[in-house]
Amino acid sequence: MAQTVYTQLVTLKNLRAKELSQVEPNENVTVTSERLNKIQQRISTLDSLPNGLDRKTVKDTLRKLNTWKGIKSVQKLLRDYTDGTKAQLETLDFVTELVQDTDEKNLTLGDEIRPTKLSVNLLAILLRA
Repeated sequence: MAQTVYTQLVTLKNLRAKELSQVEPNENVTVTSERLNKIQQRISTLDSLPNGLDRKTVKDTLRKLNTWKGIKSVQKLLRDYTDGTKAQLETLDFVTELVQDTDEKNLTLGDEIRPTKLSVNLLAILLRA
């Protein structure tokens, strides 16, 4: 029974470890900020937003990207939308896909405390049982 609990805890720890914050940025924050500015400038040229999107949703998306621009996956997303294949999209499709791709990252607004380390103590859990 202890082995089963241990195996489940190791599995849980591995799942949670994937969600931990990435501390070291992949590229310079200045470069990432410039990429975000390019995206904002392109969006600001629109007269109207695509169907299904409102101004608040787009602003929230840009704020999320700005808040989490130090994370490698966000930097990759910004790179793809400035220099990659997504940069070639029509502006309306560009905005729609940017919002969708950002939502897939499950980013939250604000500068909340982010976990950077996870440890599990089996003895402490067994003592509580």
